[in-house]
Amino acid sequence: MKQKYFYHEHLADYSIVKAKGLMSRDELYGGLGFSEFSSKSFLTETLPRLNVNAGARVLDLGCGTGPGSCFLAELGYRVHGIDVIPDAIDKAREIAAERGLDIRYDVMDVCHLPHEGKPYELIIDGYCSQGIVTDKDRAAMFSGVKARLASHGYLLMSCSVFEQHRETPETQVVDEATGKVFTAFDGNDLWDGDTETCYNRFYVDPLRPGAGPEDFDGTILVNGVWFIHRRRYRTPENLRTELKSHGFTVLEQSGEVMENAICTHQGYGEPQSLDHEMGKIRCIQANTAGSEQSTKCSSAGVR
Repeated sequence: MKQKYFYHEHLADYSIVKAKGLMSRDELYGGLGFSEFSSKSFLTETLPRLNVNAGARVLDLGCGTGPGSCFLAELGYRVHGIDVIPDAIDKAREIAAERGLDIRYDVMDVCHLPHEGKPYELIIDGYCSQGIVTDKDRAAMFSGVKARLASHGYLLMSCSVFEQHRETPETQVVDEATGKVFTAFDGNDLWDGDTETCYNRFYVDPLRPGAGPEDFDGTILVNGVWFIHRRRYRTPENLRTELKSHGFTVLEQSGEVMENAICTHQGYGEPQSLDHEMGKIRCIQANTAGSEQSTKCSSAGVR
C-alpha cells in the first residue's frame, strides 16, 4: 500500500522536535513558540462569541504537541487532542502533565475519526486540513467531523488558503508527456489550479532512505522530475463550497486572506439578520417538529 506523504513529512519534523528538545513544530519554521500558536488569535476572538458553555467537550484535530489543546483546557474546556504522529502525542502528554492539565490525547488519523461516540460541542481545525490533499481523504475527514459534532456545535477552522502572490502564472511548466500545464508556486514548486494542489519536488525521505516516489500516494512525473502533492490550498470560495457539500453552513469567514471559518451543521445556523453592536447573528434553527425557532449564533458577518 502506498504511503501518505503528510505522515512521513510530520514524522520527520517531530523527530527533529524531539531531538532538539523543542516544544512545538512551529519552532522549526520560525514560529513564535508554543504559547503563540497560529490559530490563537482566531480562537481568542471567536470563543467568547459562541453559545458554548464552560466545560464543553472539544476535539482538537491534528493537535501536534498540544499548544491549542492546552490553551483550550486552561479556559475550562474538556479537551481531546488527536494527531497521527506518536512523537507529537508523547510530547503533548508530557507538556500537559507539567502544566497540571487534564487533557486526553490519542494517536489517531483525522481521516479515520470514529463516527460513534460522544459528540463534541466544538471541533477545532488548527491548520490541519490543508495537509489532507486527496478528495477521498478530505471527504473521510469531514464525514467524521460531521458525525461527531454535536447538533448545536461549531466547527472552527483555520487553514491555509490559496494566496495569489505565491503563484507565478507567467512561469508555466508544460508536461511533455500529458500536455498538463502547471504554474510556478513558491519558487520551484508546481501549482495545479484545476485541483488547487501544491506539488513539491520529491526528495529522499531521511526516515526512509530506501523509499522512492513510487512508494508514496500522489506523486507525479513532470518532464522527468518527480513531484509529490503536499498541500491543498483552496480559495475561500471553494472551501466554503466544499464545506457546504459535506453538510456544513459557513457562518463567517475572516482573517487577512479569509483563512478562518465558523461553521455549524446545515439547518442549525442559517443566518437571518446581523446585530452589529453585539457582534452576533440572528439565526433560524429548525426543530424536530418542523417549525422554526430563533437562536443566537455567533458571528460578526456573513461572507
